[in-house]
Amino acid sequence: MKKKLCNLVSQKRKHKTMKFLIYIVVFVLLFNGLTANRVENSLVQRYCKKSSHNGAPYFYKFCIASLEENADSQKARNTDDLTLIGTNNALSNLTNVRKIVEKIVNEKKYNSKLSKKLLKNCLKLYSDGYNALTSALKNIKMKDSDKLIFSLKRAKKAPSLCEMGFNGDNQQVSPVKKENDVLFDVINIPFLFNFNNLAAGPI
Repeated sequence: MKKKLCNLVSQKRKHKTMKFLIYIVVFVLLFNGLTANRVENSLVQRYCKKSSHNGAPYFYKFCIASLEENADSQKARNTDDLTLIGTNNALSNLTNVRKIVEKIVNEKKYNSKLSKKLLKNCLKLYSDGYNALTSALKNIKMKDSDKLIFSLKRAKKAPSLCEMGFNGDNQQVSPVKKENDVLFDVINIPFLFNFNNLAAGPI
């Protein structure tokens, strides 16, 4: 009888010990997850705050939303990681805008022959922008800040020059004005960060 009672007590203790260990493991995992999120959020905010110094008033919130939309931002641990994410976002956004313009041209949804000509010119600019962003990704890996800024500056010309073609005296309205405005801002995120970083030193 005593032996049975001892076994029961021993089993209960083992059960309590196992339960306690499980609680510890769960707590550690949750704590590490919360800590990682705080680091990531703090890093994104600092990155965007510095990027927004020379940007429009809305740019700070736009920057945070743009970076956090990319799941890779949760794994970012330094500003180089976020620069890479920002540049990849820009490349993806440019590709989408180019597809929109290609569809307009292919389906002949432009308003005039002049509009068609301007849109085709935009496609050439997007190709140049794509090449510039591809170069920017290489510059990031090589940690060449000067060339990175030059590449991102080239990429920004794609949406801005596309819009300038429509905003002259030709009475044409750009069908992708909003898309180009967003694209310019998305490219501006890694550009402004690195521009400010060179001017003021690392965060």
